[in-house]
Amino acid sequence: MQVIESRKAQFIKIAGKDLIIFSSNDYLGLSHHPEVLKAATEAAEAFGCGTGGAPNTSGTTSLHIKLAGEIAEFKHRQKAVIFPSGYAANVALHHCLGGPNTVFFSDEKNHPSAVDGIKISGTPVKTFVHLDFNHLEKLIKDDKHSKKIVTICSVFTLDGDICPLDELTRLKEKYNFILILDEAHATGCIGDTGRGLEQMFSLEGVADFIMGTFSKALGSQGGFLTYSNEVEKIVSEPLRPYLYSTSISPMAVAASLKALLILKEKPELVEQMRTNIKKIYDYLDEKGFTLNNRGTHIVNVYFDSQKMTLQVVDYLRQNGFFVIPISIYNRWGLRLTTMAVHTEKQINDFCECLMEARKVLTTNRSF
Repeated sequence: MQVIESRKAQFIKIAGKDLIIFSSNDYLGLSHHPEVLKAATEAAEAFGCGTGGAPNTSGTTSLHIKLAGEIAEFKHRQKAVIFPSGYAANVALHHCLGGPNTVFFSDEKNHPSAVDGIKISGTPVKTFVHLDFNHLEKLIKDDKHSKKIVTICSVFTLDGDICPLDELTRLKEKYNFILILDEAHATGCIGDTGRGLEQMFSLEGVADFIMGTFSKALGSQGGFLTYSNEVEKIVSEPLRPYLYSTSISPMAVAASLKALLILKEKPELVEQMRTNIKKIYDYLDEKGFTLNNRGTHIVNVYFDSQKMTLQVVDYLRQNGFFVIPISIYNRWGLRLTTMAVHTEKQINDFCECLMEARKVLTTNRSF
């Protein structure tokens, strides 16, 4: 575990060394936007650091109500529930929707929060091959449960690949299943103005439930669940992780709210983040690095072994850059992301340093 001693957007300090991070989920750099910091400070002064209660006791402030309304509107829904984390939101939803005569169909690369929510619900689950909708259709055809729920990520956490919502929508129209979209890594990152997968495919309203988080592109903390008035009746029992958890702090709520408003006012932040990650992808692709698929804001750079990956991480750190190693299905590499606030020089310097690391390693020189 790396202990960060301080951080300001893309700048962090570890063990007394100043570094630039290229593996953060703070995609738009909003966690240190001056207006976001100001909003959080004012909320702390007005409400204190904590709420002191669960939502249905003393834990709901006017800020919580406003944030719920804003995120619901952002996702083109009428209802929203705010949770302490995206993990809690996903567990709560899957637990709530499970029950008799119900079956979940879950992508094999779904986030553990969806997997755990299904497990807690005690509901049967059928796992389909990653983004293989032919396999999904076969499973749906062969199943006799009356209530079918498909749960999937809009953008997958590790691979960074994007769900083809147009194909999934055709299946939904054919089989009339309930659809859950996990937009943790989609909100603020895909779609023309960062509103997510539905906007990207011009299919607003196709999902029955959308969950997400304020802790990534919106730079704060907490999770959310949004849905329309029409499907509210599907939520047949209380969302226990919501009702019985202390509400997130007014500071986090105010920061999330201000970040969301900034995103609405300045959607060009999304394009800047995409431009920055494209620069990295184009450079590394041209230089012959092994990468994941183009088209997302998460770039995985693969190496031959764990040893080489960790050596690259160490070289980058010695030269002023922080990245995280990953191991995905027996492949080792780096998970790279950019923020909208990374400068062109920082990106160029990082890419050149990564090139130098590979050169040093392949010529067996020590560093």
